[in-house]
Amino acid sequence: MSKLSDSLSAPIKRESVAEIVAGRILELVSSGALKAGDQLPPERELARLLNVSRPSVREAVRGLALLGVVNSRQGGGIHISDLDAATLLGPLHFYLTLEDMNVAELYDARILIEGDVARQAAQKMPDVALDALEDILRAQKDTLDDPEAFRASDFAFHQRIWEGSGNGFLKRIGESLNVIGLDFRKRASETKGVLEQSFRDHTALLAALRARDPDAAAAAAAQHMRNVYQSTVEQEEE
Repeated sequence: MSKLSDSLSAPIKRESVAEIVAGRILELVSSGALKAGDQLPPERELARLLNVSRPSVREAVRGLALLGVVNSRQGGGIHISDLDAATLLGPLHFYLTLEDMNVAELYDARILIEGDVARQAAQKMPDVALDALEDILRAQKDTLDDPEAFRASDFAFHQRIWEGSGNGFLKRIGESLNVIGLDFRKRASETKGVLEQSFRDHTALLAALRARDPDAAAAAAAQHMRNVYQSTVEQEEE
């Protein structure tokens, strides 16, 4: 009976009005009633529709802005953000930097995910998508002396493969893990020889995809992630 008494006497969490408003807006985004780029009603109108005070609406919007869900445009009101991974994962990335993020665990996850993505893509990517991937790789060869351009090309290369897996969940996870590790990767990409190794890895991965060999594609993707991890760790140690 004491356990029951303890449970019943535990304080009940009370949500603020602002939290309820934010939750309502998030529900509308999740259900598709509000989409990327949609404009919210003016603050006064939103408060009237939700039957809450304007300060509560203001606080809710401020919180959603910190989460990357909405953004304010000068003279243009409040809009739903583009809802892409980079925007929505910003707060998580900031949290992980405070928590002394374990880079090894991140790349353990990337090895698993990218391997499965490549395995699926080897079986599902149409020839036209592989042709587009080859075009990206051909242009990528000219960016080996330009880390910023290479990183953009690298993202485009992997994005094609995430899409080619034909699995929306794998695509989202792959993209999210890539974004989370981007700051670490930025520093490593400035190191001599790193981009050349990534280009060789990409070439091997494309060859496996072209051969429609799921095992070879998964192995190439996993080895690429190991190489990326190794160069990242070496840079961090320096």
